Amino acid sequence: MKTIIFLSFFLLPLANAKATHKNILCSYKNIPSAQVWVDEQRNTYDKFKHCAVSCYLTLRCPAMQVRTVGVLKEFRDLLGYGNPEIADIKADFYGVKLAKKKIAIHDEDCSRICDETYRP
Repeated sequence: MKTIIFLSFFLLPLANAKATHKNILCSYKNIPSAQVWVDEQRNTYDKFKHCAVSCYLTLRCPAMQVRTVGVLKEFRDLLGYGNPEIADIKADFYGVKLAKKKIAIHDEDCSRICDETYRP
């Protein structure tokens, strides 16, 4: 997690020139509540979690920041901390799209649509 935070302070301002220090911290402030929320959904599918958390965060934070956090998470996995998958990034980006395009306007929408999309 420290690697992601460290890298994001350098990458996020480059990805979004209008980002403020407050906005850069938005995802990190909301990740703990997103993790609790997604656990409450009782859906264990990995792609569902990526989609739903990204949607949840985008309802609260800048979309570019949420996309960057998703990419950085997979980069961290690539370094040996998990299982890196392009499909995870695609699910993250889909979750961002749901919130950004206002297809999902509430947390419940994120959960329902991501479940319908990624249920095996």
